[in-house]
Amino acid sequence: MNSICILGSMGIWMMHTIKPTSRMSKFSEWLAGEIRLSNLATSLAAGLLIYTLEIIIITSFGALIYSGDLSGFLAQGIGLIIVGDAIICALVAIFSSYSGSIAIGQDAPSAVLAAAAATIAASFSANTGQPEQYMTVAMMILVTTLVTGLVFLSLGIFKLGKLVRYLPYPVMGGFLAGTGWLLFIGGIGVMADQLEISTLLLPNVLIRWVPGLLLGVVLVYSSKRFTSPLGMPLVLAGYVGLFYLTTWLAGIPVTNLQSEGWLLGSFPSDGIWSFPLSADVITLVDWSAITGLTLNLIPIVVVSVIALLLNANGLELTINRDLDLDHELKITGFANVAASLFGGIVGYHAVSLSSLNHTLTGGRRLPGLIAAFLLSLTVFLGAAVLSYLPKTMLGGLLVFLGLSMLIEWVYHAWFKFPKIDFAIILTILVVIAARGFLVGIAVGLIMTIILFVISYSQVNVAKYVLSGKSYRSRVNRTYRELEVLSLRGEQMVIIKLQGFIFFGTANNLFERVQMLFQQEQSFPLKYIILDFEQVSGMDSTGLLSFSKMLKLAGEKSSVILLASLPSRLNQQFTKGGFVDKPVGLVVFPDLDRAVEWCENGILEAAAINIGKAETLYEQLSHVIPGSAALQRLIGYFDIQNVEPGEVIIRQGDDPDLIYFIESGQVTAQFESPGREPVRLETMQGGRAVGEIGFYLGSKRTAAVVVDVSSVIYSLSKERLGEIEKNDPEAASMFHQVIVHLLGERVVHLMNVVNALQR
Repeated sequence: MNSICILGSMGIWMMHTIKPTSRMSKFSEWLAGEIRLSNLATSLAAGLLIYTLEIIIITSFGALIYSGDLSGFLAQGIGLIIVGDAIICALVAIFSSYSGSIAIGQDAPSAVLAAAAATIAASFSANTGQPEQYMTVAMMILVTTLVTGLVFLSLGIFKLGKLVRYLPYPVMGGFLAGTGWLLFIGGIGVMADQLEISTLLLPNVLIRWVPGLLLGVVLVYSSKRFTSPLGMPLVLAGYVGLFYLTTWLAGIPVTNLQSEGWLLGSFPSDGIWSFPLSADVITLVDWSAITGLTLNLIPIVVVSVIALLLNANGLELTINRDLDLDHELKITGFANVAASLFGGIVGYHAVSLSSLNHTLTGGRRLPGLIAAFLLSLTVFLGAAVLSYLPKTMLGGLLVFLGLSMLIEWVYHAWFKFPKIDFAIILTILVVIAARGFLVGIAVGLIMTIILFVISYSQVNVAKYVLSGKSYRSRVNRTYRELEVLSLRGEQMVIIKLQGFIFFGTANNLFERVQMLFQQEQSFPLKYIILDFEQVSGMDSTGLLSFSKMLKLAGEKSSVILLASLPSRLNQQFTKGGFVDKPVGLVVFPDLDRAVEWCENGILEAAAINIGKAETLYEQLSHVIPGSAALQRLIGYFDIQNVEPGEVIIRQGDDPDLIYFIESGQVTAQFESPGREPVRLETMQGGRAVGEIGFYLGSKRTAAVVVDVSSVIYSLSKERLGEIEKNDPEAASMFHQVIVHLLGERVVHLMNVVNALQR
């Protein structure tokens, strides 16, 4: 009664939290489609086939968990598992975003639960078959399924399902390989009732597990050789028929098969399920045994989430449509929470059974509901039929599941993964086989972290290294200044950093700077700019390398410049005492300002008077040697004096004028509402302004603002037209000057691109 109340409350919550795919308004339409005679026949056939496979698979999981000292409680344990499986199967069939989804209790959680159950049973070593053993194991399964369901729900509600993808793939592969090993040896144990190597090879024991091993191999072969979803049911049905035909020909009655342990065991005909949360049950539970296994059960939650998402992805490929993964997490979480109250194991979507439903019916919900109904009917009315399942078939199915995982994550991994990743998978497998899941996962994570640190430290944190000869600021210099920067540009080096900087990569950067100082060049290295624009973060130990770098620069009378520091990194450098250093370190908001500062320093050291006044004629003569035509051209221009802050070109204006700067400085900037203007280019004497828009006739894409008192010349399109009519030689000179200036820009950009590609 209590469980019904709990489920009722959860059902009301689910209807408000999870979007069911079939609302009441569509129920009649759905029902009419399902019960149509042609559809009903195929749905019944598919449901019966899915039920047959589910009952065999989950019964094998039950035999795996309730084996050894727990074999006396096999019927009750399987009853709990089947009821839980029926609940999961029904709820996923009803609420999944894909109508053909079929869910089942899963192999990976069962393998870990079997190991935990054996540990609990061993703790009751005084004698076997105690009710406390069974009750404690059943409660351990209940709690594990409940916790896993709540994790599913949380990930789905908060849309955090993608977080599990951050688990290293080799670690996940090692876990699944270890699961395969446990399923394999568990299948042998189910058939032989023991795992002692010395006795497994005895003739009377060999006959019990070798047929199941061969069945597992045949199932593996048929699953790879034939793509039909009917392959497994046919092989299993053929094996059961062959088993009973062989025993009939040998004259062995069924009663002897049962008494000698060839069949699953004796099951009562009046029901095999009892409520696991009754007061009588709870009082017999050894809670200390369960809490002692908490860490060992954590991998169930992790691998279940991963497997659910992987199965959902596999189902998407099968049905050729996308699933709402967060929705699937929510409904699977609810289903597991509900199943846990009845003692079920962790379950979620099964790609094989869902594919079977998709193939037979096109993906209907009714087959999943029919399978769930038949599972419930089996527990309460027809459990006796389970008595006739051969142990070799159940064990062979476990062997098949284990071999499939081992083939995928050991054999195929050898060809698909880098050898170091394969070594991690193999190590985890061996450790899991020897010491258990938790130790295996821990070893795998430690190995992955170490390899990550080693591999990432080999990544070049310097995206590129450029010299001042190939990279310049957005300040458009005079021809004399450009000559000096081309000659002495090697005094400045720009290092574009990337990624996360920690002790390994920071030390590599320090060694790179050391090499730069050791290079022979005409002019000594004076400025090193470190651009942090693409740096995602830095650990505290990385500051040590920067401290060594700053000390080295001081010894060489050089300066370190930090550009584009994110606020978090700026705080780290400030706390480390770097930003406030008066000598040897300068911080700039962006790379362009840092490069401009270094260029000014190089020009000053070369005794070049930055922005030295020359007439426009003298400056353009550097472009086109002086001629009478150039002199006449300049005479056609209008001249004006402008003051700081004046706007000579407004963004969005018509391109009616072109400007030439004789003296002073102006800046082109891109303006956006509510944001600071972005500097595009700073221009000084001898530069043309607005030439592209002037020629193309397009609206001005940037504003041009006067920085200092300047003298500028301007020419209108109308005036240029008059020159072309009256003085073609001067007009030709104008076009030559513009082509030369634009060509210089293209050459400079090509040099930058070539430097970036080296």
